[in-house]
Amino acid sequence: MEPITLLSSSEQVAKHLREMLLRGELSGEIPGVRPLALELGVNHKTVKAALTQLEHEGLLAAQGPGLRRRIVLPDDHAPPGLRIAVMGFDSHSQGVDYVIDLRHRLEAAGHIPFFARKCLLDLGRDTARIAHFVRGTEADAWIVCSASHDILKWFANQEQPAFALFGARDGLPIASTGPDKGPVLAAVTRRLVTLGHRRISFIVRSE
Repeated sequence: MEPITLLSSSEQVAKHLREMLLRGELSGEIPGVRPLALELGVNHKTVKAALTQLEHEGLLAAQGPGLRRRIVLPDDHAPPGLRIAVMGFDSHSQGVDYVIDLRHRLEAAGHIPFFARKCLLDLGRDTARIAHFVRGTEADAWIVCSASHDILKWFANQEQPAFALFGARDGLPIASTGPDKGPVLAAVTRRLVTLGHRRISFIVRSE
């Protein structure tokens, strides 16, 4: 039996970040100490020590005071698959069964799926804010969940590949999947009328 190696807090953070770097989940420059500490739920000193360790390993290169560290991967590092950002409708999207299954299937195919730091609701479902956020996120392709017609229209007009998971995608030149709700709602309405109901209301989003 091999001896158990206990890692310090900074070593655990370094290990986590190292794996993210080698999987290609981060590229260009790594986020600063404060945002990493907030995201990982550790203190600033722990993150700073972890980043210093990755610098000593040659995976990060300092660019001067106040500047983010540059990511430097080994020359023999195999190129990763596509970095696919998943933008959910709300913060609960990450825990939905079909989204988890999708992520596992993408990983099995050699790609690197990750959840965007902000969801559609975080960005107010505002196309301009979403556009600004997408342009500032390192990703090769996007999966957008339950987006409005205007948002999906913007994605469809970009050079970067995008896939609509549900949402108001009808008539748009974008790869997509999801249930066709129109016929279902019509069938439900007819059935309710047959049963004698007359005051039938549907609660839907504004679009």
